[in-house]
Amino acid sequence: MKDGWLRRRIVWYLKRQEVLQAHKRREGSCRRCGACCSGCPFHDDKARACKVYRMRPDICRMFPLTPHDIRNVKTCGFRFKKDEDDQEEGFD
Repeated sequence: MKDGWLRRRIVWYLKRQEVLQAHKRREGSCRRCGACCSGCPFHDDKARACKVYRMRPDICRMFPLTPHDIRNVKTCGFRFKKDEDDQEEGFD
């Protein structure tokens, strides 16, 4: 969890343009599985909901930032359309 948490912050703050480009190819919606939020102190595991949903940070609103974020999350409702130049796994 910490590795993903740290990687997402690095990507969010240092590679924002790449995140915005990836979001143009993002499809789907959150299935509220909690797989991406399970280590967050604001995530209520029993209710499967965010305790600060209306005030959540932008980095949470934009999840998944890149295909890498959902590579190992089989329950995620989001997918990224593959771009002709993309070689990264996680694209559909």
